[in-house]
Amino acid sequence: MFNKFRIADKELCPCNSGKQYKDCCKIKAAKTFHNNNEALHFTGQLMKKSKSRFCLYEGCTQKGKNIIKAHALQENRILKKLAVNGNVKMQDFTQDPTILEIKPGKPEPFYFLTDVSIKTATTATCFCKTHDDALFAKIEKSQYDLQTLDDEQLFLFAYKTFSFELYTEMTAQKFNRLMFSNVPQTAKNPLVVWQYRTQNEKLQDLQYYKNFFNSSIEKRDFSGLETIVLEIPFQIQFSNYMAVSPPFDIKGNKLKAMDRKNKRLKFVFFTLFPVDNKSYILVSALKEDMKYFSSYFEQLKSSPLPLIQYYLNVFIPLYSQNLILSPQLWDKWDEKAQFGVQYAVADPHSSNLLLALKFYLKNISKAHDEAKINTNNIAFNFFIK
Repeated sequence: MFNKFRIADKELCPCNSGKQYKDCCKIKAAKTFHNNNEALHFTGQLMKKSKSRFCLYEGCTQKGKNIIKAHALQENRILKKLAVNGNVKMQDFTQDPTILEIKPGKPEPFYFLTDVSIKTATTATCFCKTHDDALFAKIEKSQYDLQTLDDEQLFLFAYKTFSFELYTEMTAQKFNRLMFSNVPQTAKNPLVVWQYRTQNEKLQDLQYYKNFFNSSIEKRDFSGLETIVLEIPFQIQFSNYMAVSPPFDIKGNKLKAMDRKNKRLKFVFFTLFPVDNKSYILVSALKEDMKYFSSYFEQLKSSPLPLIQYYLNVFIPLYSQNLILSPQLWDKWDEKAQFGVQYAVADPHSSNLLLALKFYLKNISKAHDEAKINTNNIAFNFFIK
């Protein structure tokens, strides 16, 4: 077992050269930057290079120009409801990051929420046009009632969320390798090493789910998922999708969602979006994983809506890179709330917010006071009507 914060000499170099670290990036000369703007631009260029073009459909060999910018969330049905002048607010990893010094002498890149056109928002080059059209027609080209979705449609929502999260992690892995190779001193930064190991572990865990989804599509067997559909009685002004292994439940209790035998985390797939005059939260997990999540799902089904909103309000910006806000919601917040969201979304050190949420939920649960939660007391509230 390697140290989480340090690359060992005899470990394969994280730049993916195939050499041991002691014979590769450890002995490379450090890359120097004349100023922060140069470092910013260089990081942005590596981010762009990390965006591969391929189709995730099993067996598809289409590449290059045959790969489209597929939307994780529909442009016409969902994103237009959030847009102002054709734009939404989200993190834009195609642009140069912002460099800040949270600790003196240690500049770090941050991706803050910014205006993004709905033409490119939530897009990734992870499907060819043929398979994007064929796979998701039942949730994109046909009209449906969220309360009467069949197994295939519920499966497709979860599969789309999974696919775009998998692509994100594959992109992050390529970016990390490029960064280590081109800026070798980053391999000596404990935080960077920890992020690199965490990202690699998640990607390995997601490969198991890739096999499940591929097999289900091939066999056209969509019964392997457990999904709950939660309705919000008003139109929310944000959307989100994420594949996540929740660290704790709605009562603040630790979720032990790990296969101890294979050291593999178990994941839940969330999709949140507005429709006309209401909104929906879709939560899916493999039926074989329900031994880890059955209590969690029961909590989601039985908890008061304000409690679920409070839980998601902090959980989403800390655990997801796929928060999409309406500029109208953004303008409803004061400067303190806007800063709080930016901090939660962009800063890898903001886990203190998650810890505070955990203790607050525990206290609410002990007091049996779930019905009295008031999301209006939160600095930033995604569920403003």
